[in-house]
Amino acid sequence: MKKTLVALLFVSVSALVSVPARAQPLEPFGKIELSGGAEREAHNPSGGRFTAEALGVWPFMGSFGVQGALHYVGGQGSRIGFNVAPVLAFDGGKAGFFVSYQHRGLRDTDFVHLIPAVAFYLPQVNLNAWYSHPVNGRQTGGDRVEYGVNRLQATASFFAPSDWWGPYLRRDNVELMGGMQVNTFAGAGHHKLGGTGVGPVLGISFLPMPGVAVNLIRGSVDHQGRYRVATGLEFFFDSKGGTSLKEMRRKYLEPNFDGPQGGGKKRPSSNRCKLRGAPNQPQICGGNV
Repeated sequence: MKKTLVALLFVSVSALVSVPARAQPLEPFGKIELSGGAEREAHNPSGGRFTAEALGVWPFMGSFGVQGALHYVGGQGSRIGFNVAPVLAFDGGKAGFFVSYQHRGLRDTDFVHLIPAVAFYLPQVNLNAWYSHPVNGRQTGGDRVEYGVNRLQATASFFAPSDWWGPYLRRDNVELMGGMQVNTFAGAGHHKLGGTGVGPVLGISFLPMPGVAVNLIRGSVDHQGRYRVATGLEFFFDSKGGTSLKEMRRKYLEPNFDGPQGGGKKRPSSNRCKLRGAPNQPQICGGNV
């Protein structure tokens, strides 16, 4: 694990110092996102989820600033947390290194993730990539053991360059997002959570009015049956009115929808035995760990 963290830090620092010298400035920006949907984590039952997130970007000097977010997830127990990162803007993209914390109320556990992220902006496409790595080990609560889940994700968002979506959906205001994600291949306890998962990331969003976006669907799934899918609204706050959805997405770094990082429960053990009654009575085996 130490070698993985060292390599992660090296790659992230190298990416930050090697970006082009000619940079574009950051701008003050805020966003509130409300969404509802369903989720299934490793060895956990599926269920409905409600997520609220508030995000802000604060420029310090020119192309350098800080991005932070607070989130709440309701459903199977409540989760609350935050992430914060120094962000560097450069011509054609942004890069940053997040520290993410989450408290999970169901079993009273706490997780910290390190998340390097980078974005590249093409004329009609936004490219986003990030990697989330859990720092702490096993967490125990309610006679269960939980582990943080790592995740590598890369997506591309295409924005239609014309008005052919209709009279209310103008140029750059419809987003079609697709990509891939790989999870649970590193970090403490990853081999106890059912194996590596690979699968697609998909999304469709549009901006029907200034400052308000509708996420028709945002979701990801892997071949192990883990998934997260939601629909909702986003409210943007910036110094310029009438900004397109494409430009709004370029004012901050992902992870965004996936900011509340995932966890997983260790599968209950079937070989744990305990004595019940007198010592000469048969053992009762099974139960949870």
